[in-house]
Amino acid sequence: MFNRLTRCFALTFSLALMGCGAYQTPVMQVATEPPVIEAAEDAASEEQPTMPPTATPLPPTATPTPEPTLTPTPPPTATPAPTATPVLSPIDRLVAMRDAEKGAALFVTFQETAGSGYSCSNCHLADSEKTNLGPGLLNIKDRALTRVEGQTAAEYIYESIVDPMAYLVEDFDPELMPRNWSEIYSDLEIFDIVAYLLTLEGESDIDDPEPAASDAEAASDREQG
Repeated sequence: MFNRLTRCFALTFSLALMGCGAYQTPVMQVATEPPVIEAAEDAASEEQPTMPPTATPLPPTATPTPEPTLTPTPPPTATPAPTATPVLSPIDRLVAMRDAEKGAALFVTFQETAGSGYSCSNCHLADSEKTNLGPGLLNIKDRALTRVEGQTAAEYIYESIVDPMAYLVEDFDPELMPRNWSEIYSDLEIFDIVAYLLTLEGESDIDDPEPAASDAEAASDREQG
């Protein structure tokens, strides 16, 4: 009974709404068909650009081989002749091993038994080429090479000490040189003296005016002034 009343009420309410125009029949939307994929793919394929044909590569050309160039050969250089090593005499070898400082001390040592009493320095200047009683000994090794052909400087100086009469220097009295140095000094001591004399090097003063001459010239200039 209650259900029937409920359905009648619902039907009456529906008719009333239709009469008032408030109720509308729902419109069902029909789904449209999806787009055709094949047509889109055809259009896309039509729009793709046509690739130009690939050019066929040409065969490689042969690279010309350059002709070898001749390398100029430098002219042969002359090989310098080997310098002969001087052969040292026994005296040269002995002098080379001696003590020049000891020889310098012996050079100025006074010896009572040398003649009437001398030292080497009494008659010879060690720092000058000028004459004292004997020749000056500065640069003696250069002059000694020219005295006797075939003799070294050491040989000549050694012989001049042990045998003063073996070679006489022009304008010098040979009697002034004591002849017994080889009795006063041993051979090794004489080699020390020779080693010292070979060290006497310096600028030549042989052309320098003598001090006495310079003083006389100065006095003459003062008198004339």
